[in-house]
Amino acid sequence: MSKAIGPMPHIEVKPAESAAEKPLRLALCLVEEEQSLAPKLRAALRTIAFDSNQVPDWPWLVAEVKAGASLSLALPSKQRLLLLSAVDAAQARLHPQALLQALSHGAHKPQQLLKQAWQQAKRPEIEERDTLFLEQSLELEPLCLQLEAFAKRRLAQKMAGLPFQGKSLALASNSPAMALILSQGTALSGSYDKTALSGSCDKTALSDSCDETALSGSYDKTALSDSCVSSFCVSGLAFGKESSSGLCSQGAPWLLPLTLIANPKTLLSEAQTALQQAQSRLSQSMSADALARWLTDELKTLEQSFSGTAPEGGEYYSLALIGKDAAELIAESELLLGQLRKITSLAKLPELELITPNGSVFCAQPLGPARLCFVYPGVGTAYHGMLGALKQAFPKSYADFEAAATAENVALSTLLPAALSDASNETTLSDKGEAAPSPAPTMTLAEQAVAGVGASVLLTQILRREFKLRPAFAIGYSMGEAAMFAANGVWDKPFALVKPTLESRIFSEQISGALTAVRQEWQLDTRDAICWNSFLLRIDTGSITPLLQNPAYSRVYLAIRQGPSCVLAGDEAQCRALIKALGKRGVAANRVTAMHTPAALRVKPELTAFYDRPLSGELEQPQPIYISAGSEQPLKPARLERKQIAETIATCFSQPLDVESLLQRARKHGAQLFLEVGADSQTSSIIQAMAGKQLSSDIKAFGCDRKHSGAADNKALLKALARLISHRVPLATAALYPQLARPDNLVT
Repeated sequence: MSKAIGPMPHIEVKPAESAAEKPLRLALCLVEEEQSLAPKLRAALRTIAFDSNQVPDWPWLVAEVKAGASLSLALPSKQRLLLLSAVDAAQARLHPQALLQALSHGAHKPQQLLKQAWQQAKRPEIEERDTLFLEQSLELEPLCLQLEAFAKRRLAQKMAGLPFQGKSLALASNSPAMALILSQGTALSGSYDKTALSGSCDKTALSDSCDETALSGSYDKTALSDSCVSSFCVSGLAFGKESSSGLCSQGAPWLLPLTLIANPKTLLSEAQTALQQAQSRLSQSMSADALARWLTDELKTLEQSFSGTAPEGGEYYSLALIGKDAAELIAESELLLGQLRKITSLAKLPELELITPNGSVFCAQPLGPARLCFVYPGVGTAYHGMLGALKQAFPKSYADFEAAATAENVALSTLLPAALSDASNETTLSDKGEAAPSPAPTMTLAEQAVAGVGASVLLTQILRREFKLRPAFAIGYSMGEAAMFAANGVWDKPFALVKPTLESRIFSEQISGALTAVRQEWQLDTRDAICWNSFLLRIDTGSITPLLQNPAYSRVYLAIRQGPSCVLAGDEAQCRALIKALGKRGVAANRVTAMHTPAALRVKPELTAFYDRPLSGELEQPQPIYISAGSEQPLKPARLERKQIAETIATCFSQPLDVESLLQRARKHGAQLFLEVGADSQTSSIIQAMAGKQLSSDIKAFGCDRKHSGAADNKALLKALARLISHRVPLATAALYPQLARPDNLVT
């Protein structure tokens, strides 16, 4: 039962909070009724009643929550806004619409308060420059509406921010003088709400999603609203029921490429013109047949531009719009237009890459195919139902994949496990105490390795065969080194490696399971217990290295260096003690693997022999240049040798992994566009986090699968292809819309 309290004290003008203060990390959760909440949370809630136009005393509320309170801010509409710590929200299984990252208040102008708030939020300058800024009074009801729109990404101008980070929203008020910084939560992650996807909609609701406070530049609000409404008669492409394959099949998001010819001086105007023309066509009442013909023409123009030469004095550029129907595509084009209108200096063009939350993209300086590098992730990326939607989208590739596995007596469920638990196996170490160990993961190291390779093989086959992508380079993260050779067909019958992997003592006993190699390294007998774990830390490794010389941490190893973070592995108690001494928070992987530690070095000869496999007699051409963490020199496709491959993989597995060094070598050879080919996008997230800090700022990294978004309809793969198109990487488009090759299936 929630407890009501009396009226809040009046707002007092206080000095602005210190810029050195930590981000707040407070969850803002909109709920209709408290009865649906966890009993423990309901009992802890303190309720505060508000009028619709009442301005909360945000400094006082924040102070209460920081002191340990969980608050329920009640409106006359019976809607409630919960304000509590992000940790408490996660424990109660709540999905917040946003996280309150910073609060600044005092006798300053809103822009000054915003600057202080950004410092507290610890967001980089790019966030401050690109974040939506709304100057308004901070009454509770309007704020709740903003939260709903922000969670649904209906605030049209807000599209920027760093990849793999929550988008941000800045709110400022003159009376009282205050600034809030919010970042996107996990609730309502869809791009547009249900009314905007149905055959009819509320015109007011739609025009509100294009609110002029959220759009830069000028436009006719009524005209835009009316054009959006009139376009609802076209809901994507309507194909016959028999034509359900393809990445952009009926009901799924579809991709509209726009090709333009420009030079650096005319690029901005040409891009804006192309978007405006697309909006005009999309706003017309087009039949599905007419829409399909237009899309066919755009696809043909795109493919011709890949193989042709632009007129003298110009170059080809590409825009890519993603949406479920014409209305979404209009909104997407307006997002890009709003950002392009902000550009006032041609000097900003070289670094310009605009990406909407929905995946529409425009790049002013395409990197091209010579910079494309496939990235293969390591173990631990497999998840429940991964890549399941690929079967319908690419039936032939999926059937070939299954046939190759069957030929080696390997079950498809081994390569693409569909029965994994969705529950997280991770725990965290708080700043004040230690978390209890979590249950062991449901998959062994060998099973995780096989599943990771399975995902990489299937995605590589789709990218290479369906879309004709030809990466110039390939790298692997840890066990991803084995995956990259298997996925690119370097080994003869790569699935013949599955059963040996599952049965090998290396992965079941020596560097995992019983950890016999660790027992030898630590000189233990069979009666001594080993409690092994690994932890992810966000800390520069320079702070850790001196402590590792301390005998108290003699069984802790710095297994992986990856820029702003690292992975410690070894005796769990010693790892936790070291993390506590550092004053940091560690994320426990709860995965038993001694790879990249001295124990793995003991089995290097066995690893070398294990990966000494026959090479394929007919390599699929062209092959990429393989850049390995286990070799200073790249492995050229013309001189691949089985023993050399085995040695590099074994060396990578048996020594500490330096991801930064691997990426620097890849960049030195020319790689800039890193596409992760595997389940989820963990490795590309790591690479992008390092870009501009440990690595060159011109590096772009992204994945083609996401566990929490885009897995059910291959949206992440579609976003990756859109980004490749914008970077002018040649690819075949037939797999996007195989229906377009069969006009008899079009429904008018």
